[in-house]
Amino acid sequence: MEDWLRSPAFDNLQELEFCSWLPPPVVPPPASIFRFAATLRLAAIGTCHLSDDSVKGLHFPQLKHLALEEVIVSESALHSLIAGCPASEYLLLHLVSGFRCARINSLTLRSIGVLAHVGTVWLQLGTPRFEELVIEKPPCLQRLFRIDLYDGLQVSVISAPKMETLCFFNNDNFSCHRIIQGLRADSLATMVCTVKVLAFNMSIFSLDMVIDLMRCFPCWEKLYMQNESANVMGTGPKNSWRRKHRNPNIKCLDTHLKTIVLESYRGVVSDVNFVSFFVLNARVLESMTIQVKTIDEEFIAKQQRLLQVEDKASRGARFHYTTDRCLRDIGDISNVRDLDLTDPFVR
Repeated sequence: MEDWLRSPAFDNLQELEFCSWLPPPVVPPPASIFRFAATLRLAAIGTCHLSDDSVKGLHFPQLKHLALEEVIVSESALHSLIAGCPASEYLLLHLVSGFRCARINSLTLRSIGVLAHVGTVWLQLGTPRFEELVIEKPPCLQRLFRIDLYDGLQVSVISAPKMETLCFFNNDNFSCHRIIQGLRADSLATMVCTVKVLAFNMSIFSLDMVIDLMRCFPCWEKLYMQNESANVMGTGPKNSWRRKHRNPNIKCLDTHLKTIVLESYRGVVSDVNFVSFFVLNARVLESMTIQVKTIDEEFIAKQQRLLQVEDKASRGARFHYTTDRCLRDIGDISNVRDLDLTDPFVR
């Protein structure tokens, strides 16, 4: 492999995806993969051990996409690697271990994706577990993809003045509190006013939780939401809102929320109540896309009546029904290139 990688045919290589696929103990990658550092624009390194010595002094002047997948790397080596990519814009940390805390200070990063759950193989190796992500002062960061919340990873955002998108996948205990926990008080007010896109999945459609989020993020423009319990009939709250939230007085409903995409709508009472809240209260809504099990004229006509579409708060709102999957999920955002899409959520 060393001879092959050192072939002149690969001079000026711009994209490299390397994965050793060797069983434990994990070995370092061949040193020859780093000979492309000066020309690489995308590097995805997987299933290997990046030692401090192997990354010390590395410089990737043109690299924009960096992915570390199932890699063991120390905290100092990780920070050294990121610092050696002065033009990086997209960072994916996928099942990495070997350190406890990652601190992000890059001046150029625009999008970060994190899946921190460590599988049994890595635990058997006895490596430190990734437990904390600290977004310190990345001035250009716009998107944060938190791909799972099962493993207790703590996320702190100290300063992210351009943060526009928050994405949370595989969240078992979704709540507004869990989303903003760890945010420093001196940056929270600024950050919540810049966030315009929220994408998440919930075990149920919970209107109370979403209303809490709307109060936290007053400039919210796009809602992308999946329901994990689509096949479990009768689960979750009824989402009755006409007494409790009759006059919601929520800024984003009145002036910002324009796009809603919902997956796994069943047409049961809880779903109808959930969606009708937005139909009757989102005053600047432009588009609502709803994934249903079947496109049947009778079913759609019934839902239109139940949702009171004729009385919609926004006269210009358009409603679309589809049987196709509308949104991307954890399986669709698994490559560092997925962080670079114009809209990373819509399929």
